[in-house]
Amino acid sequence: MTSEFSSPAPGNNNKENDYKNESFNQSFNSDQITFINYTHSYCVCIIDIVSSTDNTSKIIGSEQIRKYYSIFLNTMASIIKTYNGKVIKNAGDCLIYYFPKTVNSSNLSSFQDVLDCGLAMVEANHVLNSNLDKNRLPPINYRISGNYGKVELAISTNSNNVDLFGPTVNICSKINHLASSNEMVIYKDLHDVLKKTSYYNDYGFIEICDSNDKYCRFPSLIYSVQRINNQNEQVEINEKRKQRFEEMQQNKNNKSNSSFNILLIDDDKDILFTFVTIIESAGYHVTSFSDPLQALTHFSQMDPYHYDLVIMDIRMPGLNGIQLYSKFKVMNPDIKVFILSALDAIDELLSIFPEIKSNDILRKPIEPHALLAKVKIVSRL
Repeated sequence: MTSEFSSPAPGNNNKENDYKNESFNQSFNSDQITFINYTHSYCVCIIDIVSSTDNTSKIIGSEQIRKYYSIFLNTMASIIKTYNGKVIKNAGDCLIYYFPKTVNSSNLSSFQDVLDCGLAMVEANHVLNSNLDKNRLPPINYRISGNYGKVELAISTNSNNVDLFGPTVNICSKINHLASSNEMVIYKDLHDVLKKTSYYNDYGFIEICDSNDKYCRFPSLIYSVQRINNQNEQVEINEKRKQRFEEMQQNKNNKSNSSFNILLIDDDKDILFTFVTIIESAGYHVTSFSDPLQALTHFSQMDPYHYDLVIMDIRMPGLNGIQLYSKFKVMNPDIKVFILSALDAIDELLSIFPEIKSNDILRKPIEPHALLAKVKIVSRL
């Protein structure tokens, strides 16, 4: 860290010195994993390479081995991102990822993303192996498993890195071997959600069980996911999907200010009152906190996609804005955040969190009409 965060701005010496003395850097100097009292239901998936040990034994040189894994991981991570998924980590020969928007079980399009992501991975096998072949590397086959249910979420105190724990993740791991090469399987919990959707019949779901278990302990609990093979049916399915997407966009465009939810956090109660008054005057729905810890607890107990925008100060006791930003982004990677700051440290903020845009950092003091203008722009996106 440079000294920019602790350099006092004119007229704010006392508060700046308080900020300098708080343990801001501690959150970036520890490798501890901490649970943040956050339990919600998500779709979690695992993609695992089949027989990677045999494959890598045929590769000569560590550089080629790194390239082998890099091509696979980057190809799959790109597909996951396309379908609104988030990679948690790669563990050995597999990637663990989840779909943050499935936290809302009524957001049915997010569950369709889970299916389409897995099937896109399956269909990418030919392109992936063509790329490997060009690099004189052996082909890769893989298995995908998915499940839906409650998970416990934890983050590293020195980064945005997230990890998920609980039976939902464990089941994904246990059923992964039941998938054939280049196949996706899902557990009953996820299948039960999908059965209630309008697009359930747009896919094929085939019951499978463990062929090595003579009692087949998992009958009707695990399903292979397939595309509909009939071309005419697939054209009709694509048209229905396009229509649903257009309806969703229209509903979004018709969204009123009163249905746009804003979370406002500032330990200065006078500023908080002023900002709430300004924003509510335009018809927006505002929830405010002067205590950042209370704000975090509230956010973690809500549907994390309830809020469309967070506006918060950077200098707050107990939990500063940077620490809050990390935790909010773990719970909802898509949340829009405005950071209020009187500090002359924009460049350092951007270096710590490159996903933060410079125009998302609002310099204090900010004029009421300027703040409201920023809110209006976000609400119309």
